[in-house]
Amino acid sequence: MQTLLLVDDEPNIVEGLASQFEQRYGDGVIVLKSCSGRHALSVLQNNRVDVVLSDIRMPDLDGLELIEETERLWPRTHFVLLSGFEDFDYIHRASKSTIYRGYLLKSEGDEVVMEKVDKELRLCAEELREETQQGLQRAFLQRAALESALRGGGSWRDYLNQTASFSLALDIARPVFMVLGKSPAHDAMDGMQSLQLISGVLAAQAPGLSFEALLPEEGTLVWLLQEKAPTARPGTEKYIHALFETIQQQMSDVYDCAVGLIVGSVGRFDAIVEQYGRLNNIWAMVARDTGRLIIVDESDYSEALLSRGGQVLQEQFQFSAFIHRLGQNMRVGTPESVEALFDEYFGMESDGKALLYCERLQSERFLTLFTLLLTFLRENELSAPYDRMLTRLLDGALRGENRAMPQHFVKELTALCSALCRQRAENEAHNTQSIINRINHYIEDHIEDYNLSLTELARMTGFNPSYLSRLYRMHTGRKLSEQIDAAKLRHAQELILSGTMVKNVAERTGFASPSAFILFFKRNTGKTPRQFFEERTTAPMSAASKEAEEEQK
Repeated sequence: MQTLLLVDDEPNIVEGLASQFEQRYGDGVIVLKSCSGRHALSVLQNNRVDVVLSDIRMPDLDGLELIEETERLWPRTHFVLLSGFEDFDYIHRASKSTIYRGYLLKSEGDEVVMEKVDKELRLCAEELREETQQGLQRAFLQRAALESALRGGGSWRDYLNQTASFSLALDIARPVFMVLGKSPAHDAMDGMQSLQLISGVLAAQAPGLSFEALLPEEGTLVWLLQEKAPTARPGTEKYIHALFETIQQQMSDVYDCAVGLIVGSVGRFDAIVEQYGRLNNIWAMVARDTGRLIIVDESDYSEALLSRGGQVLQEQFQFSAFIHRLGQNMRVGTPESVEALFDEYFGMESDGKALLYCERLQSERFLTLFTLLLTFLRENELSAPYDRMLTRLLDGALRGENRAMPQHFVKELTALCSALCRQRAENEAHNTQSIINRINHYIEDHIEDYNLSLTELARMTGFNPSYLSRLYRMHTGRKLSEQIDAAKLRHAQELILSGTMVKNVAERTGFASPSAFILFFKRNTGKTPRQFFEERTTAPMSAASKEAEEEQK
């Protein structure tokens, strides 16, 4: 979603243009309004804006000063000046700015203004796509030789010779972590798309890590990671596992993309080719007989392979996969999907075998399971009676009930998880309605604020403006801007009928001037405030209100 800022010290111009742009773009463009240069600057300090359409001469901060501040804040913004007359000195000075994109005369008409803004919004979108493409091309060149080395297409020394002029994000003299990802061949999203999306999320969520993202083979994704701090902190491996587990869940929930992951142990940079082979071998073992979403650690499986053999390894994998899928279903699934999951892992197949046996689960695995459920309770603010049910099951596991009565124990555990999932879904529906109610109450309570807008509501709720706009419209059937206008109109009508002067009504409904308010009122009712008052009452309207309407005419 793009953003347009309109700036003019004449409110009727701002309101008129805003109305036309909102009708023209719908939900595709957020239209911000300002009736002074100072206020526009405060808007720019809190919002990234694609295009600014601004008057040149304003009393507090003129267009030239505003373009300088905008260039400092948002150097990729397109800035168009709007003037009531040709002022070549102003235009010449403005043209020195790198974000200046021309000027328009107000006398040229609204259609010329609309077409110019259309063009600049389109150019902004094209520039963003071009910059993204150029960045991908540069990154591809830097990664190509390293991907070849992982495939066995050259020695490590060959790689260093080929990439001597490239700048890696990593220090090859320091140890690195490797994460191996596998994107299923049947997935709708190809490997490169998955790599780009995960890398984008990784960069945003882990600013303390440097990394290189690689695609050595089709469907195989690799990330090499280092802490930016020269001294590694304890617990980094666990942090990386948790980080990728979160990203994996986001990819599944948002993009329906199932990427399996093997989190490697820390190692020397010049040993990554050997580690790549080990992680692929581990994947071949743990991914056999399953196409589900998994994430495992190299250290766990390397130890299991060397010590306890294949059966223990398989049980460890099955439990890890079960825990991961249970967490996913608890967060976004249904009670039925949770019950089906327990039946899949603990139910007997036709050959009398199950993927997991409740009576064989060790205490540390029960601890992992109950920790997952306890975390779910806290995150979703669920307490009684679920915490008591969880405590009773934990006590039962400690007393060995899972071994003495495994079927009964699994039945109770299934019922608890199913109930928690059902309660979470009910709470989410209630929470969405609570957000809608909170927005509506905020609008009513702040109806006299000039800054009341989608951006302000997004800041109040903590949501992205684009997401909040879609959420509100999906659940109410109307735009947020329409809700704000409707509330302003109701408040204005009440004030007018109480005999309040038009000037004061304008101030108390968040308009910068009576003329802007009268324009808004007539556009929404088809009548002037005086006509509305005289239709509803026989009392004469105040002389000051009549005078304000005459000036607007």
